[in-house]
Amino acid sequence: MIKRYIKIFDGYRKAYGTAELKNAKVDPDKGGKLVLPTGDYGWTHKELTEEVYQKHLDGILSIGIQACNENSEAKFGVIDIDPKNYVDFDRRYIIEKIQEYKLPLIPVLSKSGGLHLYLFVNEFILATVIVSFLSNLLPLFKLKSSNEVFPKQTQLTKDPETGNVGPGQFINLPYFKKSERLAINLDGTTFTFEQFLEVAEANIVNIEDLKNITESIEKKDLEGVDSDFDDGPPCLAHLSKIMKNPGFDGKDRFMYNYHVFVKMKYGADNWQQKVMNAPVKYFEAVHANAWDKQTLSAKVRSWSKSEKGYTCTQSPISDYCKKGICVKKKFGILAGSKGSYPVLTNLRKIDIEPDPEYEFDVTKPDGIGKATVYCKTIEHLTDQRKRRNSIARAAGFPPPIIKGAEDQTVLETLFNTQTIVNPPVGTSPKEKLHDVLHAKINGPKAMNDAAFKSGTVLVEEGYAYFKFEKFYDKLRSKNWKYTEDKTGVMMKNNYKNCGIQFLEQKRFPTKEKGKYNTPTKNVVSISIEEFEDTKINHTTITHNTEIM
Repeated sequence: MIKRYIKIFDGYRKAYGTAELKNAKVDPDKGGKLVLPTGDYGWTHKELTEEVYQKHLDGILSIGIQACNENSEAKFGVIDIDPKNYVDFDRRYIIEKIQEYKLPLIPVLSKSGGLHLYLFVNEFILATVIVSFLSNLLPLFKLKSSNEVFPKQTQLTKDPETGNVGPGQFINLPYFKKSERLAINLDGTTFTFEQFLEVAEANIVNIEDLKNITESIEKKDLEGVDSDFDDGPPCLAHLSKIMKNPGFDGKDRFMYNYHVFVKMKYGADNWQQKVMNAPVKYFEAVHANAWDKQTLSAKVRSWSKSEKGYTCTQSPISDYCKKGICVKKKFGILAGSKGSYPVLTNLRKIDIEPDPEYEFDVTKPDGIGKATVYCKTIEHLTDQRKRRNSIARAAGFPPPIIKGAEDQTVLETLFNTQTIVNPPVGTSPKEKLHDVLHAKINGPKAMNDAAFKSGTVLVEEGYAYFKFEKFYDKLRSKNWKYTEDKTGVMMKNNYKNCGIQFLEQKRFPTKEKGKYNTPTKNVVSISIEEFEDTKINHTTITHNTEIM
């Protein structure tokens, strides 16, 4: 049975995630979510073997995997439902929707007390296809478009220097000990391990199935919808069905986005009348009356001057977003002269001291493909012009220029997806600096003034003395990218407890007739206590945002 389990949960095999569960605690501030202390989870950079899978099922080692492989393909995906309040979380609605729409999703109880909805595919396909399919299901479950869908990464990136693949984020696998994180039936009862394998295998789909299911859901959801929306954003079609519900809050956003739609579809001569008729057509009477002719006329005048597109990131539009479908519509988010700002997500802060670097994913114009965008500094991320150039370079298209308030919304939405990624062990600037300094202090010692002058270390009374410029040259030979002054600041900050001093005047201790006869030199001095006969230990800290 282990081989059947591996077959459905196959993915990236060169590393796997682990979680130490014995210290898990219920967090009342997070609605009863089960959380793990930092350090009890993280990546193990070893081959994911059958033995590792077996340890998980035996309850020896809790593992998680990256569903996306090196070829940007996946065989399974997950909708991660992380409710605000775990204690009061009612799974019945989710299960009923799965049943109503006959979805090939297997609901599994998550480690934290939420719900994971698993999708299994018969072969490796582009991970973006799986993510797009699952993302289009989010409105069905009343989940926001920002809800997490795995694989979080649909393209694994390589370190340009080492060539090592960054595995991204893992998802904890079900059936730990074969008795925890169990799949549940439509009636709420749990499946045994054997039953789960049978149910999962019976629900395996192919890529054509995904297409047909998407079309079937859309057809069902659009029953009774005005045909006027057939070639427009699905969110507007769905909203038009519920606008008459008393107390629905979102009519202003609907009207604004409706005007964007009809302006593109009917042109300058006819869109205004469509807007004027919309409240009577789509709102209940009491709200239709609130949008009187005077109010509507003022809106039309204002919107006539506007060239903005859809507000995809704002509720309730975002709550019913099906971007993968919308991009295919004639008057969807990619229509219009300026187009819509692309979706930016999965922000990774590469925690390099003192200057973190950043990566994020951008959705390509087809609405499915994604590209990874690299930002060397925080300014390359937050500055719209620099970010625009980075997107164009990585994805092959420049996003439209947007106003400051809209750009702020884009950034806030992106930062809500942020995770912290530590650089590979031994590659951070701090570690590189320590490695070179450690080697310097424990290397050859100056036995004469000429050696001292050339950069060799003089050790005297528990302190090491050396010329900074020679040390900096050695750093540069190790692909060091920081300037001399910045390197000096880093050394002062990192080794202030070692009594480090710069520009200290020091002679080589050679005396003739009781006097020093060598010239003084500007050097760095530092206590050797922390370096002498020590082993360099690099520590990897994995943040809790890397695990779900």
